[in-house]
Amino acid sequence: LARVVAMPKKKGKKAESSGSEEEAGSDDEVGEAGEALANASLDPRYPLTVLYCAACSAPPEFCPWMGAKPGKPTAECQAWALKNVPELAAKLGYVASEAAVPAGGDAAGGGSAQTEAAAGAAEASKQQMPGGKTKKEASKEVHVSSKQRQKRKFVCTVRGLELFGVKLADACKIFKKKFSTGASVTETPDNKEEIEIQGDVKDDVVPLMVKEFGIDIKNIFFVEGTGPK
Repeated sequence: LARVVAMPKKKGKKAESSGSEEEAGSDDEVGEAGEALANASLDPRYPLTVLYCAACSAPPEFCPWMGAKPGKPTAECQAWALKNVPELAAKLGYVASEAAVPAGGDAAGGGSAQTEAAAGAAEASKQQMPGGKTKKEASKEVHVSSKQRQKRKFVCTVRGLELFGVKLADACKIFKKKFSTGASVTETPDNKEEIEIQGDVKDDVVPLMVKEFGIDIKNIFFVEGTGPK
C-alpha cells in the first residue's frame, strides 16, 4: 500500500502577498487617483517668472533672512519692496518709516543736506591712485614712544605733528626750552620725519602738545613696539 505524506503549508508568502497588495492599493484607488490627476488644472507655462529683490538679490519673501539679523529685513529691502511691490510689502508687514531713503533724495523727492555732506566728506578723504583706484587719507594721529639707549638714558620720539600743521623745527625749540634737553628732527626708515627728545619725557610731552599746538588728546597715542597703545 502506498503511504501519502502531507507537506506543510508555507505561511510567509501569503502574509507578504497581502502586504504588497495593501501597499500598492486597490484597483479602485489607483483609478480614482488617475482620474483626479487627469482632471487637475496644471500650469503649463515654463519657465516661471520669479521676482527678485534688487537690494539683496533674493526673492522678497526671503529678504528677512538675508540681513545681519535673521528675521528682520534690511532698510534697503523694505524700501525696494514698498516702491516696487507694495501689496507684497504690506503682506510682509513693512512700514515706510523703517525703510531707507532712496539715493538722491528724501521721501518727498528733495535732496538731503546731511546725506550730501556725508558723501562729500567721504570723497574728500579719498586720494586718486594710478589706474583709477582710490585710497583713503590716513587719519591724523600723533605717536609718542620712549626707547632706552644705554642704561638710564632714554630717547622720546614724537611723530605726526606735521599732520596738524606744526613745523617740526619750531616744535624742537619748544621741547628744548621746556625740558632743558636736546631735541632734533630725524628721518625714519620709511622716509618720514620725527622728533627725538633726549630723556624719558613721554608723560610730560602730551599735555605740552595739547597746550602749545592745540592737538586733541584723543589724537595722541603712546606707541610701544609697532602699534599705538
